[in-house]
Amino acid sequence: MLGVAMTAENGDSKPLERIPGRLNWYHWVVVALSLVLTFMAWRIADRQVQARAEAQFSYQVTQLTEILQERMEKYEEALWAGTAALHAIDNDVDRDIWRTFASSLKVELRYPGINGIGVIHQLDSPEVSSFIDQIRLESPTFDIHPVHSRNDYWPITYIEPEASNFRAIGLDMAYEQNRYEAALKSRDTGTAQITGSIALVQDEQSTPGFLFYVPWYETDAALTDQDQSRFLGLVYAPFIMNRLMDGTLSNLNRQISFSIHDSGSMLFDELNQESAILDNNPMFTDSFVLPLYGRQWQFDIQSNLLFRQQNSSSQPAAILIGGLVINSLLLALFIVLARSNRQAVLHADKVTERLRNNQQALKKAHDNLETRNFDLLEANKELDQFAFVASHDLKAPLRGIRQLSQWVEEDLNEKLDEQTQKHFILMRSRIGRMERLLDDLLSYSRAGRKDGNIQKIDLNKHVHELFQLQTPPPHISFRYEGDVEQLETLITPLDLIIRNLFSNAIKHHDKESGEIVFKAEHKNENYLLSVSDDGPGIPEIHQKRVFELFHTLKPRDEVEGSGLGLAIIKKILDRYRCDYRLESTPGDGTTFYFSWPDKDKFGVKSE
Repeated sequence: MLGVAMTAENGDSKPLERIPGRLNWYHWVVVALSLVLTFMAWRIADRQVQARAEAQFSYQVTQLTEILQERMEKYEEALWAGTAALHAIDNDVDRDIWRTFASSLKVELRYPGINGIGVIHQLDSPEVSSFIDQIRLESPTFDIHPVHSRNDYWPITYIEPEASNFRAIGLDMAYEQNRYEAALKSRDTGTAQITGSIALVQDEQSTPGFLFYVPWYETDAALTDQDQSRFLGLVYAPFIMNRLMDGTLSNLNRQISFSIHDSGSMLFDELNQESAILDNNPMFTDSFVLPLYGRQWQFDIQSNLLFRQQNSSSQPAAILIGGLVINSLLLALFIVLARSNRQAVLHADKVTERLRNNQQALKKAHDNLETRNFDLLEANKELDQFAFVASHDLKAPLRGIRQLSQWVEEDLNEKLDEQTQKHFILMRSRIGRMERLLDDLLSYSRAGRKDGNIQKIDLNKHVHELFQLQTPPPHISFRYEGDVEQLETLITPLDLIIRNLFSNAIKHHDKESGEIVFKAEHKNENYLLSVSDDGPGIPEIHQKRVFELFHTLKPRDEVEGSGLGLAIIKKILDRYRCDYRLESTPGDGTTFYFSWPDKDKFGVKSE
């Protein structure tokens, strides 16, 4: 009985292991385990959300760089097409021919972000005067500018569309260091090159930009010996960085913002307070250097507000809040049950007090004995009901947690990694163990108080049936020994003892084959019964503790039981004043001996 204990010798009530009306330690254990399960579910869901967001950020970064590189490769192909066109007309290009080529290329339609495509001639000082006279035949205002002190000249001769780039015509690449260095490198290596950060003369706002060069030789391919005498010039394209980014990324639903630096100079910047989608506390950031046609572009990337909107999830918070609500309800339920238990205990104490005060009037006590016994029985029934309600209502939150974990697992099934799946398996195992613990706690509270009736059984057949009910594995056999064939006894408590002993012997058996032996002897006026196995045995240091509540020989995650089996057996045997002992040798098995009374000593009627 929960919450009531008395001595028969002097009628004084003794204090319980716990104070009635207060929560016991196992209540706190249940609440703590429930909190652990809640935080595990929350942590798993939160990790999945974070992993999904991180994968999305990595994909956005990769997509950004791939699109930019792909676009630059297309621009390069357009410039090489320009050199091929020059070779096709034997390098004898004029203004009309270049306009025709640029029109067929449809630069503004096929290559968004590009400012135009043009031709740069490379000249020595003696060639400048005659070259200007030749170009003025078709462009009377043509001139090379600005003045500089170098001995070679790199004027922009033609560029289309000419209307938006007329300021660039005649501009000498040798006047400015970034333009000049990239031109020389393209000539000497025979490869496409881009300049460092510059401001285009045709850009009235002087925003950052760059030039894209490919070399133009007398032959179709760059010379391996780098014969500069056969170098004619460059086919080039000017870019304003903002226009390039708009043209390149205009159709990309980007959830990241970025900036680009070249040797410390800003080329492009979205990470400023003017941006409407800037996230001042970004979820993810990245920084890397991208080698690009002779330059090293430094990218600084971070997630923006669009990314936060698309990748924020309330699921982990919902799981956490839901779990905390369930834990609060569970704690409230325990408190209500504890208070109800206290009322039952106080009721039992009052009945006991009335009995003690009336012991001097024997006749009156005899007349009222049945009434008082009825009150005690009612108190016991109330306590039984409290125990049942506690066991039943404690399972409801566990079932809720189990269902919640199943929903989380189903939602994230395709994205669970191996470690997370192990966490879910561990969670389900611990929920199942808690349910078994509640069932065993109810059995423990009832043990020794529901005797049943005396029945006559065939002991050999009966114990065989009890053994099969444990669903033993095929490699464990069973044998009956003894001189007791027919037995008249209380079946309910005896069955509970034998079933728990069989369960322990099977559960802890770790050998490839084994045998469990049940032995019964009629000794003096009692029976001597035993259950033996050839399993791993019990170390001597644990043999005195196996009858304690919740004691298991293995870690809780490695054994299915609740640690209450032998405690239930001890309670029943103490109830009927039976002797019991344990003999075990590590590695050679365990034998549990106990005496059992003859039917006449139970004081109950036969069926």
